[in-house]
Amino acid sequence: MVQGEIQKKKGRNARKVATWGGASVATAALLAACGSTSSTTATTAASSSSSTSSFQATHFTTNLKGICPDPLVVQTNWLPEPDHGALWELIGSAGTMHQYTYTGPLGSTGIKMEIIAGGPGDNYLPEPTALYTGNPVVRVTPDLGMGSLDTAIQLSKQFPVVGVVSLQEHDPLVLISDPKTIPSLATISDIIAQANKGVHFYVSSLQTAYVQYLIAKGVPESAFIGGYAGDLAKFATGGGSIVQQGYATSEVYNLEHTTPVWDKPVNFNFISSYGMNDYDEVIEVPKTKLSAMSACLTKLVPMIQQAEVDYIQSPGTVNTVLNKFNSGGFGASYWSTSPAYSSAAVAVMLKYDLVGNSQGGAGPIGGLNLTRVSQNISSLVPIYASQQSTTYMSGVTASDVATNQFINSSIKLPG
Repeated sequence: MVQGEIQKKKGRNARKVATWGGASVATAALLAACGSTSSTTATTAASSSSSTSSFQATHFTTNLKGICPDPLVVQTNWLPEPDHGALWELIGSAGTMHQYTYTGPLGSTGIKMEIIAGGPGDNYLPEPTALYTGNPVVRVTPDLGMGSLDTAIQLSKQFPVVGVVSLQEHDPLVLISDPKTIPSLATISDIIAQANKGVHFYVSSLQTAYVQYLIAKGVPESAFIGGYAGDLAKFATGGGSIVQQGYATSEVYNLEHTTPVWDKPVNFNFISSYGMNDYDEVIEVPKTKLSAMSACLTKLVPMIQQAEVDYIQSPGTVNTVLNKFNSGGFGASYWSTSPAYSSAAVAVMLKYDLVGNSQGGAGPIGGLNLTRVSQNISSLVPIYASQQSTTYMSGVTASDVATNQFINSSIKLPG
């Protein structure tokens, strides 16, 4: 069986599938709120230690008691994976595992932190929605969420959020192709040429932001096939006529190493290379709570920056915890993060500067380039307007959805 068939409900790509228009987003939220409650009863299992990990205790020492919520609840955009490593680094191996949650002391700061898995852990809500409507599975309203800025722009009126630190410098979203049949997809012109030859692009939804962007740039809408949910069989058996949406940190490895009917090299091109360089792993706060959370974020954001540096330099402990969580049944049966998978993901993050310092390497890790955000707004808002969307704020600017107010400019990834 193709690895992707086992993972066919995989929703990591659901980060990008919020639909255009208020009705669709509202419907998604309503369906999530009315979803099955079979996952709301948590199954508890402790990790290797319930006390503070020694590294975290001596490394994250800024007092947060009485300054940040306790526990500090953070909603992620998918099941636990290396892309979330910085958050898990803040707890280390000292957390307790429940269904969809990992809770433990945040170093010796005086507070606890709870990480909630996305995907099935929040009924696949668009990223900012849970911060306002609450998580319908775990039944708690997170203090912070992890999401993409294209979704923050899209929902800037309905569920306004502000990104305060990014766990990745570049979006890992890619188009994957068979190198034997498609020599190049380096440009949008290459995509159009392949579409005209009958190649199809298997994506999560035709309403996904980058798909709408490519259509607006001239790629025929008929070239896209919606419905991708982690299944790799269509690509593997497509004879080179299918281009697959995926992530450089995930599907590429699975196709090359864990998909028996394929298990050979693939080509991949980053969506960012086509002119839409989104931020995909941004820690966000509801705009309505930004002022109240400012004292907390001033102290917390530099810790997240440092945790990203620590994780990417020495990922072994966190990768072991991720594997234990996912293989232990606390996430979803179709999702796994073996040590080899996680090690490969970290290598890809470093090789392609997915995790790196901002400003072309000169700036701090985690910083947000507001000029880049403005460029994405200029590309996306005309699409929203043409589709008469009511979810985005008229006149939305980069400073409405992102800020570097809390970034410590001295924290960088060495080298």
